[in-house]
Amino acid sequence: MVDQNKTLTSRQKEILSLLRKGLTNVEICKALNISANTVKVHLANIYRILEVTNRTEAVSMDLEGRITNPVEKNDILLAIVGGSALDEYPLAKSLFFSIEESLHRYHLFCIRDSVDAGRAPTYRVQVSAAQNNGETLFLKLYKSDSSEVLWSASQKIGADDDIQLVGAQNAIRLFRHMLISAAEVFEADAKACPQWWYASCFAQLKTESICGESFMKASNALELFTRENDYHIYAACSLVLMYYVAINESWVDAETYAAKIGELACTGMRKNPYSVYAHFMMAVYNIIIGNKSNAVAYFLQILDALPQACRSRRMLAQIYMLTGREEEALQQLDESERYIPESAGQPNLSAQRAFIYFMQGKFDKAEEVSSQVLLFHPETPLTRLILIACNNKNGKIKESQENVKMFFKYHPNFKKSDLEKLLTGVEPSKKAVILDCVRNVFQ
Repeated sequence: MVDQNKTLTSRQKEILSLLRKGLTNVEICKALNISANTVKVHLANIYRILEVTNRTEAVSMDLEGRITNPVEKNDILLAIVGGSALDEYPLAKSLFFSIEESLHRYHLFCIRDSVDAGRAPTYRVQVSAAQNNGETLFLKLYKSDSSEVLWSASQKIGADDDIQLVGAQNAIRLFRHMLISAAEVFEADAKACPQWWYASCFAQLKTESICGESFMKASNALELFTRENDYHIYAACSLVLMYYVAINESWVDAETYAAKIGELACTGMRKNPYSVYAHFMMAVYNIIIGNKSNAVAYFLQILDALPQACRSRRMLAQIYMLTGREEEALQQLDESERYIPESAGQPNLSAQRAFIYFMQGKFDKAEEVSSQVLLFHPETPLTRLILIACNNKNGKIKESQENVKMFFKYHPNFKKSDLEKLLTGVEPSKKAVILDCVRNVFQ
């Protein structure tokens, strides 16, 4: 029950109101023009007065200590069970809070610390801990209230570990497995509720795999949630990403769908100007219209509020790469791999690295990375061309000729104009260097 001897100040009520709108500490700083430390002090006082321990509980309480935000049928209810039993394990408990905080940053989940008897959770996370040459936090993700385990892991924690980073890494893994499960639900039943969530996750996975056959099914489902009465910003964001890929892959008329992206982005900013999803839509729209500096600014705002947003990091790295800011591009790729260690060596990231190394004149490194990508994905056109360019720069004429033959084995009708299209956005002087280094391909 709320401390009756002390009530929230007007500033504390203002901060609590922003918390309920889903703003992060960084976003509250910007909205109220106060420092991060001031926000933390206010939050600590709010928690003490409301007699709660975290932001999840705070936003669920009114000033008389009653739960005030019941879960609606279209909310994603995430029950995290077992955290209260971690008092004997301070490091594991700190990691648990870090994971919970990172999940909050997505602004998608209605998080509870128990299973509500009135409604089965969409997902359930069971946490526990043990002492064994240090501390270990155990995590199990379940679908709804079933015994079906979607993912499980044990995370050892040491006193020198970066708890915030490890928490974000595990939150990303939890989110990823929820997304995969949700996509499967949508494929089995496109009307499953909450439909916005299942359709968005389906679209995200199909976008990653550049699956044109699923474009209409996913986009039609998501368009339902861009209407006034059923609007959901995550669905709109997923739709923008799908439109963007569709434009790049020439599945749709570029001008028509660029206009659709602009409309969705402007609607998102009107409805929720602080949302990372609104900022992502604006970043994509600015890429489409060629305003790279504005796109960079929006991506940096996203990463300030949601550091684990690795898709935004990779897109930011691509802009840096295209605009000649190679070191900054590599920094973003390194940071992306820090948050998702298992992504190290992924073909798309390695291909970006190879391109950057070539632009920096590090031809040996570019050749090494390109060869690694092509070992598993020999059909990748730009990476093969970068390898040919490196062969030519390093005087490896025989290897260059062999790679030219291999290139046309996979792309027999490829023309110089196709390469120029692949290099869209690259600075003219650097584009000219690449074209010059692969002259033998088009002789």
